[in-house]
Amino acid sequence: MTLEKSDLIVEHISRKGAPFNMAARHYHDQYEIYYLLNGERYYFIDNRTYHVKKGDIVLIDKNILHKTNTTREYPHERILIQFSADITDKITKDIDLYYCFHLKQNVYSLNPEEQLWMENHLFNILQEKKKKQAGYFTYLTILITELLIFLNRFIKSTTSFSANYPNETHKKISEIAGFINKNFNNKLSLTELAEQFNYSPTYLSKTFKKVTGFSFVEYKNNVRIKEASKLLQQSSLNITEIACQVGYNNLTHFGRIFKNITGHSPLEYRKIKKNSRKKD
Repeated sequence: MTLEKSDLIVEHISRKGAPFNMAARHYHDQYEIYYLLNGERYYFIDNRTYHVKKGDIVLIDKNILHKTNTTREYPHERILIQFSADITDKITKDIDLYYCFHLKQNVYSLNPEEQLWMENHLFNILQEKKKKQAGYFTYLTILITELLIFLNRFIKSTTSFSANYPNETHKKISEIAGFINKNFNNKLSLTELAEQFNYSPTYLSKTFKKVTGFSFVEYKNNVRIKEASKLLQQSSLNITEIACQVGYNNLTHFGRIFKNITGHSPLEYRKIKKNSRKKD
């Protein structure tokens, strides 16, 4: 497969002033590396929140729901790299470059020396992407491969990471998000969920949004559509069967939610992914 240059995203963003939260839907079939240069963020990944601070690096596997949220410290500066595994296909490997993304731990803290190496390396990637000199994409491939080797060596040799929940509220909401992840195909209502976890519906709605960045309905729909996307690619089930399997009894409603989140109807999505596999 020939990797398109658009499949590689490299961003350096510094935000000041007003609070900033990511768009409601965020998962993709690419790997993501997020490094916080300055400030603090809450980073909700899959079903739990991490308190990310300066010098922390966040690793996101493919198709994992994630979203950053504002802490009390609004200003922050970060570098983000998003890429497909195809970028390293032509490199001879004696290491699983993507091992670091497949662990339960998502956030790691770097010491000052490691931060210096990381920041120099990330800014080299940014400059190479910006200048686009001859052979730049080949060089970007080399730089990202070097970054992945560093991360895997670091993870296998360190015990320094940010594993604690920011507080007990985040821990409880993580438990609720985990419950939704396991029971997304059942009828889930905010009222029933609040009763089960001893909250009022109003309090649960407000707190769930504050902690995760998603409303209850947004989160439930994203979990369901993510599973539907997988079934469209990996199974021969028809659209009606998939809709029922992920918790939607109304096919029209399922189609509307699916398109709102993915930008495509279920049939279009299946066709696009099928054609993409043929090119591999």
